[in-house]
Amino acid sequence: MSDREFQGYVNVKQDTGQIMFTLRADLSSTKIKAAMKLATGVAVPKRGSCQVVAGCALAWMSPDELLVMAPFAQAEKLRASLDAALSEQHVLLEDVSDARAKFILSGTHVREVLAKLAPMDTHPEKLPVGSFTRTRFAQVAGAVFLEQDDLISVICFRSVQDYVYALFCDAASYGSEVLVRE
Repeated sequence: MSDREFQGYVNVKQDTGQIMFTLRADLSSTKIKAAMKLATGVAVPKRGSCQVVAGCALAWMSPDELLVMAPFAQAEKLRASLDAALSEQHVLLEDVSDARAKFILSGTHVREVLAKLAPMDTHPEKLPVGSFTRTRFAQVAGAVFLEQDDLISVICFRSVQDYVYALFCDAASYGSEVLVRE
């Protein structure tokens, strides 16, 4: 699948250039934290957040799960670094790139578009920049990473990527705005 893009009052673009790993481990362990920092250059994030350094991201999924994301160009080096750093630890590390899809929402009103589809409070006090949370989009599971006030990454299962893309394109279409603009 190639990148596809929709331009509305918020733009929706599929990002197919990401490698994604899921890591299941004891995230409170100082050895795991040190190993992840060594392998990725990124500190293990706090609950509900995502940390990004030099294109590599660690997202908190649950007390024992991280989502590791990076550009495909870094895939082999990242996997080798993770395998080496975690070799003495009790972990599960799996490449989930083929099972996940990622979309980028960009524009001034990204919070409004997200609010149309996800049962979550998108106010800046409740969803600050750097937030990463699991949610639903209409009736399918997904995750949201607020990278900037005008940039959101949306992750879902690849099996529902066409549905999620269509949902966001519809919600971001001109004429579907909720807030009055002048």
